[in-house]
Amino acid sequence: MKALLSAALSILIFVLSSGPATASGEIDAEAGANEFNAGLGISTGPTSTSSTSPTSSQDIDWVPEPICVRGEGTPGDAYYGCGSQMTCGENGLLFNIWGVSADGSVELGGTYCEESGSPQPADVLTPGRILEAFRRIPVPESPIGVNPVGGRTLVNLDTILHTEAEPFTETVQLLGRSVTFDIEPSQFTWSTGQGDGFTTSDPGQPYRESLPMSAYVTHRYLKAGDVQLGLQTTWTARWRVGDGPWRPVDGVVTIDSDPVPLEVVTARPQLVTYD
Repeated sequence: MKALLSAALSILIFVLSSGPATASGEIDAEAGANEFNAGLGISTGPTSTSSTSPTSSQDIDWVPEPICVRGEGTPGDAYYGCGSQMTCGENGLLFNIWGVSADGSVELGGTYCEESGSPQPADVLTPGRILEAFRRIPVPESPIGVNPVGGRTLVNLDTILHTEAEPFTETVQLLGRSVTFDIEPSQFTWSTGQGDGFTTSDPGQPYRESLPMSAYVTHRYLKAGDVQLGLQTTWTARWRVGDGPWRPVDGVVTIDSDPVPLEVVTARPQLVTYD
């Protein structure tokens, strides 16, 4: 990696004085740089740049990034990185050198052929790393609501169940890149406490007089007893780097809510007066 950093500093001087560097070796136009790679930043400090660099008179990080051969060694979009890296020269590896400005703008400064030593490709944002980052984001618990209120319901009565779960976004730093997650609840799995359960895509809503019963998420208990009503919320997400395209996260996050005790009772007719 020291050889790569040294090479990147050398190419920085070359880029600032002469424009984009060129590599010996033909470049496949369809292979392109993989924007989901994340490499080491080399801070140059305040700098006056040429027309090939992103901006002028501000801090710029010069980031070496391997140019990937698309689709080799993996089926389709199996991951966002190099199946293999493009070669150049006698026995070298081909890199793009990206300039990342303090304001977040990115522009290609040139390419570089590393022929000395065996530099390792920059770390890449694999689906596994993206999923791990998603699972580290604190996801709110969904509180359980029940109607009728008071912790008691009747056998053969439509008991109304509901919760609160709202979509949200979160931006994290991962391998030197800003990764934004767009997170939303996808399904709600209710445990009735009597050995059965069901799943909905609707979080439900509290009882309101104006709404028909078809507007609610309900469950009808068939026998009396004390139960613990449970809920598991499944969250899904999509992600992107900077302003790049959205991609689905390959996995979900599930959160268990605190269970709610509920007494299921049987209504019996009782004569209270007789005239």
